[in-house]
Amino acid sequence: MPMNWHLVAIVSLTWLVCANGANNWAQLAGERAQNTATPYTPEQWQNNMWSGRWGHAIVVFNQSITRSYLTEEENSERAQGANPVVVLLGGDDSLPNVNAAMKSGLNTGKLRNDVWIGQLASGSQASWQVDDRYFVDDKLFNPQLIRSQMTWREATPGRIAPATWLSGPRLSEPLSNDEWIACQDSIMDKMDYTLLLLDPTFCDEPPQFCYEDMNIPGCHAQGIWKKDNMWSPRRGHGAVVANDKIVVIGGRAREYTRLKNNMLVGGLGSQKRIETVREHSTIREEQVLKNDIWDSDDGVNWKLVNPGCRDPQEDVLLQTEVWSRNISDSQMTKLVGSAGSKCYKSSECYGVAECKVLGDNTREKVCVCPMFSPRENHAVAIQHRFAVQDDGSVISQDVIYVVGGFINVKQAFCANSSCGPSDGYKLAMDDAWMSSDGGVTWIQIKKAFGNNNNAFIGRGGHKAVVVEDRLMIFGGETFNPVARHTTYLNDVWQVPLPTEPCCEGCAAYESCLPNYADWNMLTSNAEWRERSGHTVVYEPPSSNNAFRHRVYLMGGKNATDIFSDVWTWGLDPDDKWNNDVQLETSNSSEKQANVAFVSVTSPLSKLKRFYLPLVGTDGQLSNFTSHVSRSFVDLNDLDVMAAVGVKTVGDLVSADLYTILKLRGFDYPGRTVTAVPNLCLLREVAISLVKKCSVITEPTNLQVDDGWKIGNLQTESESKSTLCGVGEGTKPCERGDWDGCSPIPDVSIVDVFGLGDVDVPQLLHNVSSIIQETFCLQIPGSRYMGAAEFIDSKVVVMGGIGLGDMILHRDSWTRDEQNPKAVITTKPRSHSPQFQFFFDSNEAGAHVFEYKIMRDETDITPWLITTKQRGVDVAWLDNKKGGPGRGWYTLYVRSVDPAGNRDALFSTQANVYRWYYVPPIPYGVVSGCIVTALLLIVAIYFEHRRRKRRAIIRKFELRRQRRKFKLKSENNALFASTGHRGKAGPSSNSHQSSRRRYSNHDGSHSRSRHSRSHRSKSRSTGHHARTQSHVRRRKRRSAREEEEDRLARRRERDKYLGEYYR
Repeated sequence: MPMNWHLVAIVSLTWLVCANGANNWAQLAGERAQNTATPYTPEQWQNNMWSGRWGHAIVVFNQSITRSYLTEEENSERAQGANPVVVLLGGDDSLPNVNAAMKSGLNTGKLRNDVWIGQLASGSQASWQVDDRYFVDDKLFNPQLIRSQMTWREATPGRIAPATWLSGPRLSEPLSNDEWIACQDSIMDKMDYTLLLLDPTFCDEPPQFCYEDMNIPGCHAQGIWKKDNMWSPRRGHGAVVANDKIVVIGGRAREYTRLKNNMLVGGLGSQKRIETVREHSTIREEQVLKNDIWDSDDGVNWKLVNPGCRDPQEDVLLQTEVWSRNISDSQMTKLVGSAGSKCYKSSECYGVAECKVLGDNTREKVCVCPMFSPRENHAVAIQHRFAVQDDGSVISQDVIYVVGGFINVKQAFCANSSCGPSDGYKLAMDDAWMSSDGGVTWIQIKKAFGNNNNAFIGRGGHKAVVVEDRLMIFGGETFNPVARHTTYLNDVWQVPLPTEPCCEGCAAYESCLPNYADWNMLTSNAEWRERSGHTVVYEPPSSNNAFRHRVYLMGGKNATDIFSDVWTWGLDPDDKWNNDVQLETSNSSEKQANVAFVSVTSPLSKLKRFYLPLVGTDGQLSNFTSHVSRSFVDLNDLDVMAAVGVKTVGDLVSADLYTILKLRGFDYPGRTVTAVPNLCLLREVAISLVKKCSVITEPTNLQVDDGWKIGNLQTESESKSTLCGVGEGTKPCERGDWDGCSPIPDVSIVDVFGLGDVDVPQLLHNVSSIIQETFCLQIPGSRYMGAAEFIDSKVVVMGGIGLGDMILHRDSWTRDEQNPKAVITTKPRSHSPQFQFFFDSNEAGAHVFEYKIMRDETDITPWLITTKQRGVDVAWLDNKKGGPGRGWYTLYVRSVDPAGNRDALFSTQANVYRWYYVPPIPYGVVSGCIVTALLLIVAIYFEHRRRKRRAIIRKFELRRQRRKFKLKSENNALFASTGHRGKAGPSSNSHQSSRRRYSNHDGSHSRSRHSRSHRSKSRSTGHHARTQSHVRRRKRRSAREEEEDRLARRRERDKYLGEYYR
């Protein structure tokens, strides 16, 4: 059966991505910069979080990494017991540009050495939670519905040396950072302690009371400070986790140093130095490059593993600080180093530096660093090596690599020694070093200053990662102090690495060292633009990525731009780098499976119309099917718009009046112009997209229009006089007063200066349904000198500088390439009045759903909002409630995750359901009717009984009357036989009635007695009193007899009625 499609008014940007998803980003923390979810926001939740910064380092601690020598069960057990956290270390929270800092008010920052620990989730909870308390309306997507569960806590605010001594004989004298950390074991073991420490016993563990008051005699401050010692505030440092410890390496630090005498007033030449008073310190904070190594197992307590050096490494000295009268004459004396680096023994050199003779034809010694020179913006990486022994035991080893970075060198000579300021000139290094003992000792695996044309170029701001048995290096910038020129790079280098552990120090076995000749350049010009300050993350194979190796490269800067793009690469030299939001797949159905994302910079060529798959008459859409897209504008229209500089969504929104009118077909007389059909519709879509993707603070602004209520919308405009002139003799339309597309009430033609009469569109297009299908591209934003890591199967990026060096980012983002998949868990039965739906999703944070109901290829609703707990009630379909009533309906549902990703595929197996809705029986009405009918029947029954009873009574009365008449006739006959006649009138009738009663009850005896009484009364007319008494007795007797007669009649009637009803 051919596939049917339903046209949905969708305009969106098609980012062709891999089948897994749309590669959007979800914001975990920081001020909300998207409209989908609520991140961890310290100001709102009254919690702490690190300040916006750059040049910081992050590592993942307590993370269980899959080991190839372990079984799947063992790796799974390690993963279940792990509680990975992100550890942020130091950085700089001031802007690098002083002028920019003054304008933005961020001129109070400084270098920091605080340590912050962040968790993506707490306990067994997911990284996101859906809170139904923030559900507002089914037409309103409230970002507070989806809330980040990430938390940050400050492990330590950082500790620095006091500016002066706080006790002892040197009270108030300047205290340097070197004196503050003088009791660290690595310093005491490697240098002459008398330079920094009067007595080594000062470092013995002091009594407890000394921690409460170090002024007590016998308490020594340096021994007390030993527990507080940690690395100095810095940026541009490196950090790794080696041997289950956090290791911090080098960087640009801020430390207290004592001012030299020649820098004080009067200290020049032969002038006498002017001494400062005791209370005024001759100390200041300086920024210095460091190569010290610190480690910690909790981020709070730190140990100095290697104090590093102040002097350069050997090949740097021989390259930059060699003095000779004739450098090309091998017989001439060659002196190396500055006057301050001269020495007689190694204990006179700071840290691990060694005192050596480097010059030719001289016995002069200088301090030489046996490890990499102090530097910043170098790349660090960690390799886990292991070897399985014959007995089954495993020997493992973590190897740290340091590649490149910027150092300071002296480019001037004073007499026969190099000289110049300590910060000197910046030089990009091309050397590489490794350590297999946690940073205690270092081996140089690549010499500096390679002279091969194809050699690895010195660089800083680059990144390096270890991928199994390879060291990968990406991009960076190089700087030559002579040419004073910066070159940005986009090359990729690969170095094969040994995989078996070495002895400590790696000095015994050459097989554990990488071969210098194996440095291979995979590409000199990758698909991404040249940059430095970017971040690179390696994702190991797993079920989440179909067991593929992947590398992510994000952000960075060059001389003109700060980048926000994200690139991925599969590590195969034949593979190309792919823009993360513009990936293409070979499977066309996978291309269609991706939802659309758009931003202001999206090209107009990516705007598409989409069609939703329509369920067939059999109610099935068994295959998971995506939208089908069609171009919103054709190539010719794109060329016309590009010719006037309109190439992106933002260009169309910001186009001026004359550009819009030209694209509509109006131009200066004599010019030929091609009109773009539906330009005003396209512009209205672009404006709505920009509004939708702009971050809003009030969720009510996110309310959408009803999809089925389409009217002729008008916009509120200014008065005619301020907009445009109308007709002749009026003010012409001025540039900027009218956009060329908006309707003007009661105006159909305007006179535009230089163009003449221009038609005014009468309707404003309703694009609400279009905007509902267009999704905003969520990315961390342009930045450089940020940090990124791979934690809990997620790529996380945080911090950095953005927006033209004017913003310090204070946020955390995670990449989400998985499209969520919604499933209908509860649905009404077809041909029934059931009305309840419930949904679920495969992602814990994607329990917010959008649903749409269609009938006969017509939208009944737009995409509405609900949650997993609320579900959907479609009882409103009942025509008695104003709904469409009985019929076939189709429901589509898609879940929304914190990154804004939505379902891309639809199927009746999961998120589509077609059913026949039958309105419910109106039980209330039916019940009312039944009750009314019963009441009517009862009323009719009782009325029937009443009428029947009445008829019976009338019948009885008729029989009584007949009986009375018969009795009267009999009495008359009786009186006639005895010779008496009844008198006419009431008394006669009464008398006759009385006689009948007596006749009925007493028979003939009563009649004879009555006759005698009557005769006696007639004979006693003379006896008045006796006559009156007789009358009274007769009246009483008559009343009694009447009552007895009435009761007799009632008994007779009741008897008759009883016999009738039986």
